Amino acid sequence: MSNMTRLNIVIVCYNCGADIVRLLRDIDDGDLPPEVIKFIVVDNASMDDSLAILSPLSPKIQLIESERNIGFAAGCNLGAAAIDNPAPILFLNPDVRLQHDSLANLLAFATATPGAGIWGGVTCDEQGAYDGKSAWREPSLVDLLSWSLGGDFLLRRTLGRTSGGYSPRTLCKGAGVDAVSGCFLLIDQALFRMLNGFDEEFFLYSEEIDLCRRARALGAQPRVTGSAVVLHAGSKTLSGINKLNHLYRAKFQYFAKHGSPMSVAVARGLVALGSALRFAAFSTLVYLGKGSKEQQSVWRKFLDDQWQWHKARRNA
Repeated sequence: MSNMTRLNIVIVCYNCGADIVRLLRDIDDGDLPPEVIKFIVVDNASMDDSLAILSPLSPKIQLIESERNIGFAAGCNLGAAAIDNPAPILFLNPDVRLQHDSLANLLAFATATPGAGIWGGVTCDEQGAYDGKSAWREPSLVDLLSWSLGGDFLLRRTLGRTSGGYSPRTLCKGAGVDAVSGCFLLIDQALFRMLNGFDEEFFLYSEEIDLCRRARALGAQPRVTGSAVVLHAGSKTLSGINKLNHLYRAKFQYFAKHGSPMSVAVARGLVALGSALRFAAFSTLVYLGKGSKEQQSVWRKFLDDQWQWHKARRNA
């Protein structure tokens, strides 16, 4: 089997066994024969019936059970450690839906651009519209300032991208990017080993940006192709305040690793400003009877959480 393998797929599962079954059906219906794919699923101590759903799928998948939730980066590394062949590794989110040619086209693109080292496709929402999350620019305080002041709304309307992302026109050309989205990231296995995998200090979010930054330092040139399209619904197990906490803690962690103490302090200030402006905006809309109380509550709670982070750092 290992001599026939053209692709290794590593999936990290946390309460998403049913999503993985659906994803495996997509792969079975695809242009790339399942027999040339090695499937590794790492269960991050799911709290639901995911293990009961996934266990009967052996030997189609190699199931690795973690005793605790070790996070996405560490889960990916655990799965990659079980690979017994030299084929490239695709890190794939369970909530991704594949088209019939997604995998075949991604592999063909990788073969045509071997110097890239890391490859991705175009991600769309459940309605098939470009979602602006296929790839990421190197994080900067300028982009964070743009987000803080609501620049994302203008960028989405004019260029179809977020402050930290790329426009669909750029991506469909097969352009080079700073970082490929971790939900659909193909990497040369030798390069992955050279990088010692993902930095496990990142629990969730920013780990793929860090990986791609380190890969670029070694000469890799990550690329995205518009010929490999996937639908990405977004996490169903992480949303609202929990998503904000994980996302922005990871951003601060990234600035701390690759920036300076001053950049971290400025980043924290910009996130606090953006959060306050969003809370004020939703509060005004709620007062006018046009807004979401749920959104208002989320941003208020996020502001409170940031204050708690600040107090915890001062007391550390």
